Amino acid sequence: MTTHRLLDELNNPHRTLPDIIYGISTGALPSPTSTGLPAERWQWLADLLTHPRWGMTAIVDGLDHVCAPVARLCQLTAHPIHPLNLRELWAAEQLPTTELIATHTPHEDGHWEVLNTALELITDGLDHCNGLETSGIEAVTSAFTAIITAQDPATARASITAAVEHWIHPTHATASSVSTQLGAAS
Repeated sequence: MTTHRLLDELNNPHRTLPDIIYGISTGALPSPTSTGLPAERWQWLADLLTHPRWGMTAIVDGLDHVCAPVARLCQLTAHPIHPLNLRELWAAEQLPTTELIATHTPHEDGHWEVLNTALELITDGLDHCNGLETSGIEAVTSAFTAIITAQDPATARASITAAVEHWIHPTHATASSVSTQLGAAS
């Protein structure tokens, strides 16, 4: 099952975003993190937090202080040589994020869902450090839920589609984004 199928579903106006996210969570639709090398997945998950167009920090204001350190840990995890204390670095982010999530309400403004995304990534990071396989599906579904909570349906669909396109074609999506930002023809 390829991620292109997910992109096809996102481009189908008759499929609602909650149905698509549910499909990802149940495995009926592929998650962007269900294919590819682990290093690519960790890098994309870092982008899921901090990408300037479709990352969590671009979607929901005020959570850079949580998303940026977790994104950096994702980037460190993507490299074959990690710092010896990577597990401790992941663990150091867990308690403050857990405490912060308790101050928010789900499905209100997207903050709770972004914090949940960070917690899911922290859990995956700790599992990775313990030698376990991780999928990132929970983080993806939580992030996509944050997007549909914080944005109107058309903007949310565009943001999620951009994230999936970045997974499918990371260099093309980056070049296209740069061209758009610069106002250049692609």
